[in-house]
Amino acid sequence: MTELVTRNFWWPRVIQEVKKDVEGCNVCQRNKNCTEAPTGKLMPNTVPEKPWTHISVDFITKLPLAQGYGSILVVCDRMTKMAHFVLTTEKTSVEGVARLFRDNIWKLHRLPESIITVKGAKGTISLAQANDVVPGPNRMLKSLWR
Repeated sequence: MTELVTRNFWWPRVIQEVKKDVEGCNVCQRNKNCTEAPTGKLMPNTVPEKPWTHISVDFITKLPLAQGYGSILVVCDRMTKMAHFVLTTEKTSVEGVARLFRDNIWKLHRLPESIITVKGAKGTISLAQANDVVPGPNRMLKSLWR
């Protein structure tokens, strides 16, 4: 912006004044150029053919304590939208979450082919390491940013 002004005008401290005006201008701040590369097209998830072969996992945390639990592990089947809600605490270890998965999901539906979870969540680590607690072949784990 300062280059456009200094082509035709000049006065002492012109660059500092133009920068100050641009930083304080509401329209200038809203119409900035995007410096990031454009993102690619979103690719939809595949449609499951059988129930409980493709699931999504997430945690609901920071709930009021009820019977000593303040978090919920939510496991949802992507085909039928059936969900299991497992009570847990925020301090549950990785192995503890894998055991919760084994005791509440695996025993009813077996180990799924793919698991979609939030990147950075405790579930990503624990379900990737669930083979230590739940025997079975390697499975696909897909993490998403939220």
